Amino acid sequence: MSIAETCSSSTPHPAYRMPQRQERAAPAADAICVFTLDAELRVERMNAAALALTRAGVISALRFATRDRELNGRLQRWARLATPEAELRLSYRDAGSSFTLAISLAEDCNDAAEPARFVVVMQEQAGAIDRKLAHVARDHGLTTAETRVAERLLLGENTIQAAHKLGVAPTTVRTHLQRILAKTDTHRQSEFACLVARYGN
Repeated sequence: MSIAETCSSSTPHPAYRMPQRQERAAPAADAICVFTLDAELRVERMNAAALALTRAGVISALRFATRDRELNGRLQRWARLATPEAELRLSYRDAGSSFTLAISLAEDCNDAAEPARFVVVMQEQAGAIDRKLAHVARDHGLTTAETRVAERLLLGENTIQAAHKLGVAPTTVRTHLQRILAKTDTHRQSEFACLVARYGN
C-alpha cells in the first residue's frame, strides 16, 4: 500500500484512538453531594456527585467556594467560630439551578487539639425531593404542619424565614422541627435532609 493510499484510507491506524470528549454533566437532581473539608475549607474528599458538581463549575475543586462572594464570606466566618453542635444552612443559585447547602463539623472532630474538619452536604432543589418528603411524612407519621415545616427547611430556609413564609411563630417552627427529628430518629437538619434525599434508594 502506498503512502497516498494509507493517508486516504478512512480506517484509522489500529494504535490510534480518537480522544473522547469530556462531558461536564451536573449531578442528578436528587443526588447528594458530600464534601469533606479541612480547617481552611480545602477539599479533602468528595463523593461522585460532588465531583460532578466541581466538573460542572458550580463549586471549586480545591478550596470549597461558590461563585457567590457573599455566601463564601459567610461560610468562612461561620467556620472560624463553629462549635460541635453548630450547623449552617444556606441556599445557593448557580446557572439557573438552586441548591441547599448544610455544613457542620465532622463527627470525629471532638478533640480541641485536632484541627477542625467540616462536612458539607449539598443538593439541588428539585421535585424528586418533594416526592421523597411525601414518602418520609407518610412512613414516619409527620403531620401536615410538620411536613410543611420540613419542606421549608429542605429549601434551605432557617426557622425565622420558614415561620415568616408559613405565617406562624418561630417557636412553632422550632417545636415542629424537634418533633420531625424525633419521629425520623435524626439529630440535625442536615441528617434529616440526607434521610429524605436517600429515601427509597
